[in-house]
Amino acid sequence: MGNPKISVIMATYREPEEYLRKSIESILNQTFEDFEFIIVLDDPNNERNEKIIKEYSEKDKRIVFLKNKKNLGRGASRNRAIDIAKGKYVAIMDADDIALPQRLEKQFNYLEENEDIDLLFTWAYWIDERDNIIGSFKPERYKIKNIKNYFFREHLLVHPSMMIKTRILKRLKYNENLSSSEDYDLWVRCILNNHNFDIIEKFLLKRRLVRENIEKRINKQRNYSKYSISVLWKYKKYFYYNVYFWKTFLFHLSMYIFLTVAPKGLIKELVKIKDRK
Repeated sequence: MGNPKISVIMATYREPEEYLRKSIESILNQTFEDFEFIIVLDDPNNERNEKIIKEYSEKDKRIVFLKNKKNLGRGASRNRAIDIAKGKYVAIMDADDIALPQRLEKQFNYLEENEDIDLLFTWAYWIDERDNIIGSFKPERYKIKNIKNYFFREHLLVHPSMMIKTRILKRLKYNENLSSSEDYDLWVRCILNNHNFDIIEKFLLKRRLVRENIEKRINKQRNYSKYSISVLWKYKKYFYYNVYFWKTFLFHLSMYIFLTVAPKGLIKELVKIKDRK
């Protein structure tokens, strides 16, 4: 028996049982069946999620279960899976999202028919805690195809919709020093290595947006801006004359400074005003 065509990689931490089950089942129920499903548990004390994953792995031998001895973070967890991945392509999946049934089939066939493409993304629906569709993400294909010109202008890529050639991901991997923006860092390095990006203009993923309390949202944005600054500064010499690069850098810098020094009461009031709009 040969190697699977696709390695699906999922890192899980403390996702609710309902979300984790729906995410796992959305992969196991794909129309494309020739894959391995590597699930990495990044919380060794999470007995509930361990039990859930083992329950599915006993029923479906395509599941490969890894448990970290300690919390390593998303980048390092995914790298553990990448190290053992046997597929020609790697598909990234988050533990609270839902892959639509034809996701793997559509992406695999597209990559097989377009061998020059290295990273392939899809459109995505935004869903809430009850799986209701609350929005959509439809970046234009010409911008993805010209990623060097548009990457710093606007948000264009949904990480858990990505399918990438395994040989590229094994070489580049995720930056384990980043607790946020590790996908952003990977994409910058792919751009610098002249890898080709593309997108299927079809909805093949449901991306879950969980409503969090204001304090947690503020901390998440501050960390995101902090690590985005780190990533951008590291690669500044390659984009020195790109005005959009510096606009992005200054946005994250100003956001990080504001969220760090401004009174928490003021920040919370501004978030509430934004939510009402």
